Amino acid sequence: MEKNWTMRGFFILALIILSVVLLLPSFMDREQYPWLGKINDGLNLGLDLKGGIHFVLSVDVDKAVQDRVDRQTDEMTKRMEEEQVAFASIKADPVNPIIRITLQNESDTDKFRDKVIDYFRTFRKTGQDELTYELTMREDYISNLKETSVDQAIETLRSRIDALGLKEPVIVKQGSNSILIQLPGYKDVERARSIIGQTAQLEFKIVAEDRDPLNGLSDIPDGITLQQGRGQNSDGGMLAYQYAVSPDKETLLTWLKDKAPEGTEFLVEEIIRGDGKKEYMSWLVEKKAYLTGDMLTDARVEVDQQRNRPYVSLSFDRNGARIFEEVTGKFVKRKMAIVLDNRVNSAPQIQTKISGGNAMITLNSMNDFNTTLTEAKDLALVLRAGSLPAPVTFEENRTVGPSLGADSIEKGKISVAVGMLVVVLAMVIYYGFSGLVADLALLLNILFIMSFMAAFGATLTFPGIAGIVLTIGMAVDANVLINERIREELRNGHSFLTAFELGYERAFSAIFDSNLTTAIAGFFLWNFGSGTVKGFAITLLIGIASSMFTAVYVTRVVFHLAMKLGFKKISV
Repeated sequence: MEKNWTMRGFFILALIILSVVLLLPSFMDREQYPWLGKINDGLNLGLDLKGGIHFVLSVDVDKAVQDRVDRQTDEMTKRMEEEQVAFASIKADPVNPIIRITLQNESDTDKFRDKVIDYFRTFRKTGQDELTYELTMREDYISNLKETSVDQAIETLRSRIDALGLKEPVIVKQGSNSILIQLPGYKDVERARSIIGQTAQLEFKIVAEDRDPLNGLSDIPDGITLQQGRGQNSDGGMLAYQYAVSPDKETLLTWLKDKAPEGTEFLVEEIIRGDGKKEYMSWLVEKKAYLTGDMLTDARVEVDQQRNRPYVSLSFDRNGARIFEEVTGKFVKRKMAIVLDNRVNSAPQIQTKISGGNAMITLNSMNDFNTTLTEAKDLALVLRAGSLPAPVTFEENRTVGPSLGADSIEKGKISVAVGMLVVVLAMVIYYGFSGLVADLALLLNILFIMSFMAAFGATLTFPGIAGIVLTIGMAVDANVLINERIREELRNGHSFLTAFELGYERAFSAIFDSNLTTAIAGFFLWNFGSGTVKGFAITLLIGIASSMFTAVYVTRVVFHLAMKLGFKKISV
């Protein structure tokens, strides 16, 4: 039996040494001692302790629904063509999730119902006026689409933020369509906003050079000029068209509104002149996007050796490569607009059919090489991570300075020190040697908590420090139960050794029950909470496990080793 308790003592000593080693990277200079990096990265501090950036984003879920309606409209058009259902028009409502279809022949009514309406089960017929049908997206599908749009946005944002190399970022859902993002230790607010907020919806559209809605217009506002553009059709014939230029993007877009012929839309391209000033020029493009960003397999940065300018090289999947080859073969000599977030990046002329599924995005920037390289890397990053399912807007943007974090750390240290001092003195005064053993268990409890968090990369937050303070009280509470139980057994006439063993055995159920109840509450806080609440819950759960180990196991071993060293009776 003695050998057994000795071995347990060596086991605890080994745990103490291991815990100290695990904490070394958190308190020693890793630049001076680079070998510390092989142990772990040290304690991760949360936003409230380390400083950093706090964002709250709102996802435009209504735009996600409308985009799905537009795509379903294209799919319905293709379906009706395949099933040879003649139609006069098919249009999506610009505001509501409704598609209106007008058939050409009454004889196609049954085929339209069986082959189209029954096929697209996400819609239901809500109205009919002779040959015109109104199809409305189902409410349950809209609700699910909105929820999945936010979930998809979270995963996309997580991929982008992970690519920045940040540790322990907080990315959680708030409410029905908001996302909380916290980036501890990150200071570049503008770059973070650029990468996080960029929708990165990549589309390839054909420029409608064969249409010229601006030709002959005379009522042109100040600040907008019309210029002559030239292009070619697929037969080699020359095309001439007008395009608009303005230094004010919003003025240009407002003037162009409602001037695009049916099936087309006006988009703008940002042009940076040699003097650094920006201009915006209009492009009339077909609404139909032949390729989209979800067909990408890779986006990487390369350098044009002739111009010494970085650009983004794109690779499409098998389906995208096939479509790209078909489109470039069909529209030879026409311009293809590369559209990113409803803004034309460039519109190169298709010289020949392009096989292999590769394309490129050039950056129209007058910045130096390194700045342009950073822009290209950021663009490639968001394209690889995937496009957001809907635009996001920043509802809240807050930067927490490191000085505030340092102040929180100091206050946390004071609270822990004061709490420990009061508990240590009270235990020693009331229980004597047993109180001293309980205090030893308390110190080991904190050591084990911190080393565990360092080893597994958990994040310490200010509420986490509050969790540690709470754990101090709970750890001592277990020892109070044990000591009081031992006193009771001594009053019942048992010998000290018997009372000692019975005290531990009979106090265990109460200790286990109280810790289990707290652990259940902590689990629910961790599972359903976010941000600081989750930080508090994680620290609390780790503390519960550690306090159970130190209060029930460590103190018992210390008592036995003390009795082995000659303490025949220990004050309790």
